[in-house]
Amino acid sequence: MKILFLNTWSYHEINNIKTFLKEQSKDTNVFCLQEVGKAAREMYKNIFSNYNEIFNFKDMKGDDDFHEATYIKNDMEIVSNDYLLKEMLNVGTALNTKIKYNNKLINICNVHGTPRPKHKDDTKERIEQSQEILSFFQGLDEIKIIGGDFNLDPHTESIEMFEKNGYVNLIKKYKIPTTRNNLAWNKYPNNKQLFADYVFIKPDLNINKFSVPNLNVSDHLPMILDLNV
Repeated sequence: MKILFLNTWSYHEINNIKTFLKEQSKDTNVFCLQEVGKAAREMYKNIFSNYNEIFNFKDMKGDDDFHEATYIKNDMEIVSNDYLLKEMLNVGTALNTKIKYNNKLINICNVHGTPRPKHKDDTKERIEQSQEILSFFQGLDEIKIIGGDFNLDPHTESIEMFEKNGYVNLIKKYKIPTTRNNLAWNKYPNNKQLFADYVFIKPDLNINKFSVPNLNVSDHLPMILDLNV
């Protein structure tokens, strides 16, 4: 199974990202995309014609509205969808899709953490955001894969909470040097942030490859997880 996580930056790099997603759709089972509004979803329709789309929207009454889309290859059985953090103020959002694959139940959670305030450090709301996601999965014995744009630095309690709860941080395990690129750094030359995006898995699954290719398809780098299930 191949899963791709990416904050698409509201398709600023429209030609690059369409080419990239089309190429990846040849062998990707699941796409977990953030910043995918109505216009972007229309543009991606042809690319994802063989996928089922699950869309999540959280209205924050302004520029910080959250638009997420998870695309599941249409030969995979979708068991359920859960919309996390929906009623919580000043936090982001998360969409969990439970699928059945090779007779196993797999939870794939698409996360977009709050970008406010603009730093990537802990806040009370960010800690509550992580706690709520962890609480949702606490009673599930099934496979759990949680990923996306958390808008957090690696050293934060909000990230370390996942590791303390038995999740493997693939960014840490594979010593990924950054999940951002020059498209992000050129916007904020005096505030070069190296991290925002993570993938957590539980239990420790049989991974063929985990990669974060340095591509200018967004101001975030794609995270690609290829595993045996």
